[in-house]
Amino acid sequence: MNTSRLKQALLDRFECQQSGHCCRAEGFVYVTPTELTQMASYLKMDLHSFKQKYTKTINGHHLIADRTFRTSCFLDDCNRCQIYPVRPNHCRTYPQWPEIWRNKDTILHEIALCPGLKKAFEGLQEDAPDLC
Repeated sequence: MNTSRLKQALLDRFECQQSGHCCRAEGFVYVTPTELTQMASYLKMDLHSFKQKYTKTINGHHLIADRTFRTSCFLDDCNRCQIYPVRPNHCRTYPQWPEIWRNKDTILHEIALCPGLKKAFEGLQEDAPDLC
């Protein structure tokens, strides 16, 4: 399995299925001051109140989710992101996170979790089995 070719082929076919699995993935979601301002404004909150309710600070950096803090981030009961139009860059760039594409095992692990990647992978298995 050539992981760089597989990555590109999966990303070319990837379509978000809005399952919310990426929002619950292990890891940390840090946000910039600009992103904080945009999210607070979108939720019609002042910045101070937004920070108090939705963030914690680690080493001077603002965090909106991690393994133990706000593990569902901004998902509602239907797995829809309540801040989707102003979601942080970290969220916008999924599934292009480097840790996903480290090796075959990390790729297969993410495919098992993400319906969008799974659908892309299944399509590749049919159309380009040599990549899988």
